[in-house]
Amino acid sequence: MTALLRTLRVGLHLLFAFLLVLGLALFLAAEPGAATGTPVLPLTVALALIYVLGTVWEHSVETPPRGVVWWWLAVVTLLWHALVAVSITFVWLLFPLVLLFLHLLPRTLGVVAAALLWGIAAFVPAALHPGEWTVGSAVGPFIGTVLAVAIYWTYLALHREAAHHRAVAEDLRATQEELAASEHQAGRLEERERLSREIHDTVAQGLSSIVLLSRAVRGSLEQGDAAAALRQVGTIEEQAADSLDEARRFVRDLARPGESVPTALRHLVARTRARQEALGDPLSISLHLSGDTDRELPEPVARVVVRAAGELLNNVVRHAAADRAVVTYGVWDTELTLDVLDDGRGFPGERGYGLRGLAARVASVGGQLLIESDGGTAATVHIPLTSAKEPT
Repeated sequence: MTALLRTLRVGLHLLFAFLLVLGLALFLAAEPGAATGTPVLPLTVALALIYVLGTVWEHSVETPPRGVVWWWLAVVTLLWHALVAVSITFVWLLFPLVLLFLHLLPRTLGVVAAALLWGIAAFVPAALHPGEWTVGSAVGPFIGTVLAVAIYWTYLALHREAAHHRAVAEDLRATQEELAASEHQAGRLEERERLSREIHDTVAQGLSSIVLLSRAVRGSLEQGDAAAALRQVGTIEEQAADSLDEARRFVRDLARPGESVPTALRHLVARTRARQEALGDPLSISLHLSGDTDRELPEPVARVVVRAAGELLNNVVRHAAADRAVVTYGVWDTELTLDVLDDGRGFPGERGYGLRGLAARVASVGGQLLIESDGGTAATVHIPLTSAKEPT
């Protein structure tokens, strides 16, 4: 749009130059010997120079002083009036001059000036060159003036539209920058939350188990039971190795695990069972598989299932004081389920950080965490397999 407006402005100046040269040529063609006896040539040169200088100055100044602009227009008008007084061939300079006045003057004053220019073009030749004047000499310039006003208003509408589009583009660019900054900040917060959940579900749980086992080793040594202490130290070693593997996987940004979900659940159950036996607080844990558990799941969903099972079993051993727990993993056509049931003392009350984080993790893949507690606790995870959501 800006290029179009620039082209229109350049076209206006070229049109003025063409009509000025054309008027001079027609005058010389009609009266070959009159060039030296009339002021047409110096007037033409003066008008061309004044027009060019004023145009260059007007384009170089961001806000031209109004008084200077009016003086320039007055001089251009007087020189054109003098040319029209000499020869009717210069009448058609009216068209670019009307456009120039409309561009540089306020709208109302510009329209008045256009009418004045038409009066000069229509009636000065009638008074000074009656033999060459006809009704068409007034009607033609009138049509040209109306056309010039219409073209200028179209130009003005294009200019305003271009300014509007520039403003909209600037607003859009600013909005995009704000949105990008907001998304960046939101991404940072989501990443912090994700890392917090991952640390809680992997490294923190492993270290918590090691601390409990270490206390059990101290108790066994105080009681003189070296065999029990050795078993507990072995369990600590296994737990530390598992935690190290989890930490390495975490550092690799939780790359897709090499084992299937059922295999990961079996290892999780076995580790939890061994840890509780080493602590002297055995817990009977059984794992049941239902449906198409060999079905390959999207990596984010598989990761959520394993993390959920780990968090729920961790809550059983830490809070439930249960003797038995059952983990059931089922995969169906449209959803998968993970159930962890225990016969402990029931849900203690408000959800802690681990369960709140687990609920958020499950929700990130379009799932839902349900917990019921009445003479034991039943925790159920439902994840639709038709969900296209990805966790953060």
